[in-house]
Amino acid sequence: MKFFNSTQKNFGFPEVVENIKKFIAASPEQKYRLAVGTDSQVNGKQTCFATGIHIHRIGQGAWCCILKKIENKRYDSLNEKISKETIITYEIMSMLNAQLIDTLCEYAVQHNTFDCRLEAHIDIGTKGETRKLIREMVGYFEGLGVDAKIKPDSFVASSYADRFSKNNKRAYR
Repeated sequence: MKFFNSTQKNFGFPEVVENIKKFIAASPEQKYRLAVGTDSQVNGKQTCFATGIHIHRIGQGAWCCILKKIENKRYDSLNEKISKETIITYEIMSMLNAQLIDTLCEYAVQHNTFDCRLEAHIDIGTKGETRKLIREMVGYFEGLGVDAKIKPDSFVASSYADRFSKNNKRAYR
C-alpha cells in the first residue's frame, strides 16, 4: 500500500499511522474526527478506487492522504461497486483502529477534553439508486463502533477521494 498527499508521496501504512499520532500529539486536549472513505470510477476495462484518510482537529486544521488502487475489472453493477468501496473503507478503518486504539485510549485517560470520533464515509445517499444500499453498507461498521456517514455528510468519500478516483493513472510510483 502506497499513500500520498500534497506534501508527501509514496509512503506506507506505518507512516500514515505515525502522521496521525504526531498530528494528535501536537494538541492532545482537542476534539478529533478520524474519517475514512472510498470512491471509485470505471474507465474502460478498469476501475480506479481512491481511499481517503482524514484526521480533523475540529476547528483547527486537518491532515489527510490518499491510497489509489486500480483493478483490471469493470464494475458495472452499482451494488458490487458500492460494496467494494465499502469493503475497502472497512479494511482501512479496521487497520487504523487496531494501530491507534492504545494511543487514543492513553490520550482519553490523560486529557479530559480529548475526544476522537471514528467515521466511515460511504459514497451513498437518500437520493438515487444508492438509497437501497444504505442499511446494508452502514451495517458493516456497527460492530467496529464506527459512525457511518452517508451523503451529504460523507465528504471524505464523496469529495476528497472523488477527486482522485477520476484519473485511472497511478498517482505516484
